[in-house]
Amino acid sequence: MSRPVERQITVVGGSTPFTAALADALAEQADAMPPHGLILNGRHRRNLETVGRYVRNRLLRSGWTVQWTSDTAAALRGAHVVVHQPRYGGNAGRQQDEDLALRCGLAPDETLGPGALQSALRLRAELDATCRIIGAECPGAWVLNLTNPLSITTARMVRSGVTRCIGVCELPRVTMRKAAAVLGEEPERADWAYTGLNHRGFIVRLAWRGTDRIHDVARQLGEDTLDGIRAGEIAGLGAIPTKYFRLLNGDCAAPTGGRAAFLERLRQRLLDELRRDPGHSPPSLGERYLAWYPEAVVPLIRALCSPEPALLEVNRLTDRGIVEEGRAPVSALGIGELVPSEPPTAVRPWIDRFIRHERCALAAVERPCRESIVDALHADPLVPPTEVADCARLILDGLDR
Repeated sequence: MSRPVERQITVVGGSTPFTAALADALAEQADAMPPHGLILNGRHRRNLETVGRYVRNRLLRSGWTVQWTSDTAAALRGAHVVVHQPRYGGNAGRQQDEDLALRCGLAPDETLGPGALQSALRLRAELDATCRIIGAECPGAWVLNLTNPLSITTARMVRSGVTRCIGVCELPRVTMRKAAAVLGEEPERADWAYTGLNHRGFIVRLAWRGTDRIHDVARQLGEDTLDGIRAGEIAGLGAIPTKYFRLLNGDCAAPTGGRAAFLERLRQRLLDELRRDPGHSPPSLGERYLAWYPEAVVPLIRALCSPEPALLEVNRLTDRGIVEEGRAPVSALGIGELVPSEPPTAVRPWIDRFIRHERCALAAVERPCRESIVDALHADPLVPPTEVADCARLILDGLDR
């Protein structure tokens, strides 16, 4: 495989057809950054070529070069930026995680709850292998991690030597935009602050012209909600939580099913569409929410090319030993530390609880045994104490297989 001369981006897990949405986002924002060389890496060679042809067509007019290879080491060699997005275990693994949660009567989420813990335990060996290759082939690259559960996989990657690994999530910015829309304000002019953990965070300041408008959001909502978050919750917290707060505070309908089967059907349909017409965005792409590409991944890539710092949302390992989510300055000099943000009094117990759970979950993934898994489940706000024993048994049974 010939090597591009441009600044190189490598996408690990690039054979998924959802990578088409990354290509679309890059093309739409290409005028704001210099052309790059993009290399897609994936294990499914036919799918990789299918996706690669579309991505090449999409970015050709912007001056980008696009290549693809199933050789992970070759794809990573010399990369400046790595987008890490494999679904280790595939949709079959996600289905197992959803089934576990549903058997315990809990939300089948891939980022929170017992399904997320089982996923983190299952992917350890493959994730460690990827980290070794990154460390050997591009130790100085910034690694933008999208693999869930995001905070745990990011922490493990950093602890495995990928010191420039940052977790990426669009939800803080998307939540801010929706709050701005409630107020009729321009989100680009907002002065805002955010703190917490991935999918467990809070906008703690949202100001225009020097005035914090969080309580105005609650008043404007009335009987409506912001992504399912009620006005009374925002007023009581003095902060705006992300939509996953519905799961964490028990304000959610009983779970009825997961998304693994839907995503697998959609994946196959997208591949068929890309093979029939590699010159146009596949029609079915709009059936899945993919805002993390235009709202988080591409803005980070753009900022890493710019001498002027931008304040963007990232997940990074902090001195508390866990990966936390917040805003940080990003420029061609790199990604800085999280900007400190003081949470309101009503938010602090939630963050303390999330931190305690995250530490327990990391300990369980690093030293899996019955005791550490039970501790992690007990600390999980999503798991009622009555379900801990059953969840632990099912997870341990899976580890033994």
